[in-house]
Amino acid sequence: EDSVADGVNVGYDVFEIVTEITQKGAQLRAKEWVDHRDRQTRKKRWAETEEDNAYTGKELDRSVVNPSQIRKIISEMKRAVEQEIFPTRKEVPKTLIFAKTDSHADDIINIVRDVYGLGNAFCRKVTYSEKEADSVLQSFRNDYHPRIAVTVDMIATDTDVKPLECLLFMRDVKSRNYFEQMKGRGTRTLDMDDLKKVTPSAKTAKTHYVIVDAIGVTKSLKTASQPLITKPGVPLK
Repeated sequence: EDSVADGVNVGYDVFEIVTEITQKGAQLRAKEWVDHRDRQTRKKRWAETEEDNAYTGKELDRSVVNPSQIRKIISEMKRAVEQEIFPTRKEVPKTLIFAKTDSHADDIINIVRDVYGLGNAFCRKVTYSEKEADSVLQSFRNDYHPRIAVTVDMIATDTDVKPLECLLFMRDVKSRNYFEQMKGRGTRTLDMDDLKKVTPSAKTAKTHYVIVDAIGVTKSLKTASQPLITKPGVPLK
């Protein structure tokens, strides 16, 4: 709060997206034909379910993937950004999406590209498994494309992307410290000239950023982790 008051950082607003499946889960019926995906190779095989299988919202994108639920969130974010959050912008503000796993990130990217229809350069993955992660991050920071980046942990801490104006949380976080670090990706200030270099339709300097909460991360209980080393100055012997 002090840093925002002093103009060192910018504050944020929260926009919530709640789906029925996120809240209540859903059920796969026996004899339904669904994709079964290998966790390691991600190869798919089309097979029939043997029995009814209910799943909770917490299992989404870990043991069960529901593409329609991801699509609803991305479509609602697109509508909200264009009509309510940044209605005067001609381009999508720089947006960072936090995914649960690398596989979840791939699902999100495919659906983002399909929903927006603006090509592959529009949305890129920035994770430790991505070979071009460093160059994509550099472009995300300084260039027009990509407009949306999807990450798991790589941009959660110690990475400055000053033009960021939107954070979409599609994963929950239990650590209060880690959540503060993730939120910190959007707090950096930026003057109008530098913002316009990557977001040409911006009319002012960066004044705030928006957390789009699709998983309840802003309301879930957080724990404060304590450092394990209590006497860092004690010599080894």
